[in-house]
Amino acid sequence: MNLKSLLLFSLLGVSSAHFILEVPTSIGFDDEFADIGPCGGFDQTNRAGLTQTKWPKKGGPIGVVSTHSTAVWEFRASVVPFNNRWVNLSPNITQTAGLGSICFSNIPGPNNPLWYGRKGVIQIIQHGHHGALYQCALVKFKPWGPAITVNTETCFNDTGIALQWGNPEHEHEHEH
Repeated sequence: MNLKSLLLFSLLGVSSAHFILEVPTSIGFDDEFADIGPCGGFDQTNRAGLTQTKWPKKGGPIGVVSTHSTAVWEFRASVVPFNNRWVNLSPNITQTAGLGSICFSNIPGPNNPLWYGRKGVIQIIQHGHHGALYQCALVKFKPWGPAITVNTETCFNDTGIALQWGNPEHEHEHEH
């Protein structure tokens, strides 16, 4: 486990924090509201002063710090202002072991030409033994360009992290 993860665990306490979105930039984190969808209690339509990442169709990395050794990760997207319609970006990924930094290196963007050039939200959901926890990042979807390159200083897997694609128990459509 790296020094950053150890500091995070010691400051927040392993029992309080569940996961922190680090890449792309989270719209906010408050452990008290992390179980409130769609974005952990934060307004996904408010972009004032927040970082917005250009997210190509070919995708990019999502980096988190997790205090759970097992969880199912779900990645979804929506466009603004229609944030009640979510589209899955990839199959769910099951974390079977390890604590600390996790890098999901290439989560694709939506394959929908109507979304290109529009403001959107990428939602990260961790299904763990405490239920579903939410965080979001602001993005602008684009059809062109290569996948976003992984910066190995900000997005990496700590020693002992084990991941596998899919978990039928949690795979389902989330359009409302």
